[in-house]
Amino acid sequence: MAGDYVGKMTEEEIKQWDNLYQYVKKEIMQYNDDQSLSSQIVLMLKGISTGKLIENKKIQDNAKYSYDIVLRTFQICRQNILNSVKGKSFNSENTKFIYISKIIENNINDVYIRLQNIEKSDQNIEYKKMDRISHNGAEYISKSKESNKKLEELW
Repeated sequence: MAGDYVGKMTEEEIKQWDNLYQYVKKEIMQYNDDQSLSSQIVLMLKGISTGKLIENKKIQDNAKYSYDIVLRTFQICRQNILNSVKGKSFNSENTKFIYISKIIENNINDVYIRLQNIEKSDQNIEYKKMDRISHNGAEYISKSKESNKKLEELW
C-alpha cells in the first residue's frame, strides 16, 4: 500500500503522497483495489518529484516538486496519457510507466509555473481587498456650533 513507502514525511506530505498514489493507481494505471503499484513504479513516481528517473538518495535531486504538483500534472495530462498508451504494447508495466513519466516530465514545469501564477494572482487580489478594507476616509467634524455663533452675531 502507499504507506509502505513514506519514510520521514510530514502529515501533509503523507496525505499528498497517498492522493498521488491512489490517483496513479486507479486513474492512470487503471488498477483495481486488489492491485498495488510495484516498488519500481513507486520509486519512479517519487523520482518525478525530485527530477530523477527513479528516487535514490545517493543521486542528487534535480528538482523539488510537491506531491500535489505531481498529482495536478497527472490530472491535467490524464487524457493525453490514456490516449498515448492506448493501443501500444509494452514489455512490462514498468516500461509503460517510464513512458507515462516522460509525458509528466515534459509538462510538470508548465503546470508548476501556472500554479505559481495563480497563487501570485490570488495574493494580489487578497492584497487589493485588504487595501480597500483598510482605507480611512475623511473624518466628519461638526461645525454647527461655530456656524450658529456667527449667525447670532449677524442678528
